[in-house]
Amino acid sequence: MECFWAHGYEGTGITALLEHMGIPRQSMYNTFGTKEEILLQSVDLYSAELHLMLREAIKDATTPFEKVDRLFDFWSGTNPSGCFIGNCVAEFGQTHDRVAEVMAGKLDSLRSFFRDIFQEAIERGDLPAERNADDLAFAMLTFSQGLALMHKTMTNDSQWHGTIETMKRSLKS
Repeated sequence: MECFWAHGYEGTGITALLEHMGIPRQSMYNTFGTKEEILLQSVDLYSAELHLMLREAIKDATTPFEKVDRLFDFWSGTNPSGCFIGNCVAEFGQTHDRVAEVMAGKLDSLRSFFRDIFQEAIERGDLPAERNADDLAFAMLTFSQGLALMHKTMTNDSQWHGTIETMKRSLKS
């Protein structure tokens, strides 16, 4: 995962993977099969870890909006290499059916996580009943992926935090 995250799929050679994992070539093929399988298992690992971290970030929040605030606080401290899933989406796009399908599933899982938070806000009356939890979740997913991408190059902390505050206000209105 670390190799792919740092260098991308195309930028990560088999030799680099073997060295990083500390295993011989045949063990890699016996265990994983292909470089693509290693990538997909890395994405599974990242996705599981990300969901654990997101749940941990919001565990003590008492309202949906507090959860949203905590999620943005979480993203404020994210990896400057961006989101591993987002990086894979950017590298592969729709050019590789299997990888694109897996990435779409991982992004949909994140969207569902966000949708549950916004649905709770609507049900509690924190948001108007006419708001759409799916639309808000997609906006949150888009914001989070954009933040992760921009974090790779953004060096102005006040601009970063200003962007986060703007997004928080727009999702809550």
